[in-house]
Amino acid sequence: MKRIVNSEEMKFCDSSTITHFGVPSIVLMERAALSVVSRIPEEFIKDGSILIACGSGNNGADGLAAARMLYQKGCDVTVARVPDNGRCTQENKMQLSILNKYKIRVVDSIPQPDAYDCIIDALFGVGLSRPPEGVYAQWIYALNQKSGYKIAVDLPSGVSSDTGQVYPACFQADLTVTFAYYKIGQILYPGCEKCGRVVVEQIGITDDSWLSRSPSCFMPDQEDLYQLPHRPKRSNKGTFGRVLVIAGSTNMAGAALFCAKAAYRTGCGLVKIYTPDKNRVILQNALPEAIIAAYDESIYEESVYEESMYEESSYAIKKDTANEEVSAIEKASAIEKVSAIGEYTTNEKVSSDKHTAFEKGNPLLDAIQWADVIAIGPGIGTGPGARRILEQTLKEARVPLVLDADALNIAAADPQLLSTASSPLILTPHLGEMARLTGRQVLEIQNTMISTAREFAGRHQLVVVLKDAVTVTASPSAAYLNTSGCNAMAKGGSGDVLTGMIAALLAQGMEAEKAAVMGVYIHGLAGEAAARQHGEYSVLAADLIESIGSIMKKYRECEGTK
Repeated sequence: MKRIVNSEEMKFCDSSTITHFGVPSIVLMERAALSVVSRIPEEFIKDGSILIACGSGNNGADGLAAARMLYQKGCDVTVARVPDNGRCTQENKMQLSILNKYKIRVVDSIPQPDAYDCIIDALFGVGLSRPPEGVYAQWIYALNQKSGYKIAVDLPSGVSSDTGQVYPACFQADLTVTFAYYKIGQILYPGCEKCGRVVVEQIGITDDSWLSRSPSCFMPDQEDLYQLPHRPKRSNKGTFGRVLVIAGSTNMAGAALFCAKAAYRTGCGLVKIYTPDKNRVILQNALPEAIIAAYDESIYEESVYEESMYEESSYAIKKDTANEEVSAIEKASAIEKVSAIGEYTTNEKVSSDKHTAFEKGNPLLDAIQWADVIAIGPGIGTGPGARRILEQTLKEARVPLVLDADALNIAAADPQLLSTASSPLILTPHLGEMARLTGRQVLEIQNTMISTAREFAGRHQLVVVLKDAVTVTASPSAAYLNTSGCNAMAKGGSGDVLTGMIAALLAQGMEAEKAAVMGVYIHGLAGEAAARQHGEYSVLAADLIESIGSIMKKYRECEGTK
């Protein structure tokens, strides 16, 4: 896993490198400047002109040091330094003094209308915590208006390193040269779009600089594919786990199919689909490998009807027992309703056990007991019957559950449902579903992806997979940013595929947090593979499933040579 840092963590690592390990700050600065210079196209250094815009902090000092190095290479370099009114860091003051001694051109405004081949932004870096204003905003606008290849030092000015938020005045880079670690703002939208291509340069700040601290954010990469469950040679279908997929409703068989087939493609041994009887033939033809546990939807309709009669009847009877005023008509009606369901006696309480009607002829409880993992929600609808299925599953399951789609919408209407589960939960909401779960606006969630996911995961003690162009997976203790995937995956059914993939990894023994992270990562890699084959316009959910195998096969081939 790659470590991804926010501004506070980066400052801590920088400071501990200097104070704990004794590496002089000027050494780090010189290496940062060298790394920026090394990324400037050679033709600009030899025959072009370069403008470097510098602030009064250490990011500006990096730019000043880079200017000196370019000058010593014979480059035509101009430095525009924001007037600091005496407020600048010691390193910045020292670098400016060196430039003055070399008589390198330093101006206090953006030259107009001079044209430059390369423009370098060294105004703020990761330390920006509010929108650029005044002269800083004016400079950023002016830099953007100039033609030329644009490079940002560490982070484009105007991007929040902590959230990826973009302020109105924001430098648009073609390349961002960042130091030690990726920053959160370089990964999340819309900040990543302002960074252009991002390269990470090592300047002497290493993992040792964390001391006893742990990063709060990570990003999976291909090395993590080696963490996938090992498949022993001596094995059988039971070795790789049993996934119960509770999905589909009338005219929504596809959701169940995508989820179940993705689970098989990701390596689980057995899949059972619990779905309405009307889907049986469709699913048996489309996925004969799956076990179909079909039910009559009327069972749930009757169950809900009977429960409502019990509740209404019990209310009237309890009022009568407590000597409260109950009309003769109300009491007679209650007795008649209860008698229609079962025996009524005034000396016994009406049963409130919700299992009674539900258990009759319904295979759900047996299916729950059969499963090693349960995926529930795709295409089940949000009606009373679907709610009844979710309630019973959360109550009875003793294995990990993955909740998606309609299961999330049902839970959003009654947040207490999540607290009834006694098993590990993974929730996979997209932004709209997360808005319903939290009661917050989609735009607010977009601007606070990590904190929103972390807070929800911590409050409910579960794992959240918050889906967007960059998906955030969060547990109560950490967050993971996923950069695999592409816009070709923005099609109906993609989420159902992901649910099945995560469930399959759980069934093979992965713990919930890791299964969610790796499921999201492989899902994105499969999307990229499908896009290469079919083009970004034409990828279907079924294509994602067929591409899973190529990713898993590649991992196995690499494992054999590791």
